[in-house]
Amino acid sequence: MKRFGKRTTEKRNSILTLMLILALLAGCAAGTAAAETAKGAFDRVIALSRSNAELWILAGGKLIATSDDAAGMDGLNEDAQFLGDMDHVSLEAIAALSPDLLILFSTEPAQKALGEAAEGIGIHVYYTNIDSFDDYDRVMKELTGFTGCSGAYERHVEQVREEIGGILRQVPEKAEKDSYLLLHVSATKSKAEKNDYFACEILNGLGLDNLAGDSSAFDVLSMEAIVAADPDYIFVVPRGNEKKAAESYEKLFSSQPAWEALSAVRDGRHFLLDKNLFGLKPNARWAEAYREAYDLLYGQP
Repeated sequence: MKRFGKRTTEKRNSILTLMLILALLAGCAAGTAAAETAKGAFDRVIALSRSNAELWILAGGKLIATSDDAAGMDGLNEDAQFLGDMDHVSLEAIAALSPDLLILFSTEPAQKALGEAAEGIGIHVYYTNIDSFDDYDRVMKELTGFTGCSGAYERHVEQVREEIGGILRQVPEKAEKDSYLLLHVSATKSKAEKNDYFACEILNGLGLDNLAGDSSAFDVLSMEAIVAADPDYIFVVPRGNEKKAAESYEKLFSSQPAWEALSAVRDGRHFLLDKNLFGLKPNARWAEAYREAYDLLYGQP
């Protein structure tokens, strides 16, 4: 019987090490094959909404189609088709592309109905609902499980979480928290967001207290309720068409005499927030949203 000597064993170990390195260098491509074996091939994926399309791309996947709002998004493959408004895509248009995975919002009634219809004809549907960084973490863990791209999870979740932690460690301790209201303003509707809105998690984590968080006083937003609360900070996030949202904001709030008397306005503590970070889900840009909010409150971390 032939026996392996020390040099033979070392040679074999070197070969195994080289094979392992090559497998790691293969990255997402090799991982995808393993994921497909375990979970089924998701080669033909449709994601309706810019946010869902971005999540799948961040997870290392490609799309055969998406909604119109994802046009021009970084990382979107050139051959992806656009199917129209995210809430008005027909089941027929989706079925014609023979997808094996459809990514939708669970919180949008039109998308939920579309998803149920798609499941009825055998299309696998994955629903997202992200109202916190932990939600984002969970979704990315599942999506990178589908693609097999564990490196994407490390880059876009674990490293982002570390950045957020570094920012939060810089938050000064205060005996009493400053209060705030986060106003979502559009051409047709304005509301004060409660703590289940993702941007409130950011502001709460940075040491503020949401006056609308546990109060029914802001269920119907009014100038009177804002004046009565007199928050230390006011943050405004535009929704939909930004020009029309700005016109609505001026008409309902900033042009009112009582607005100028608010301490947040008088002392320069009212801010228009970036819609891309605080209106749309920030996904891989969570740390950037934390940094921007921190800078507004405390200066450079």
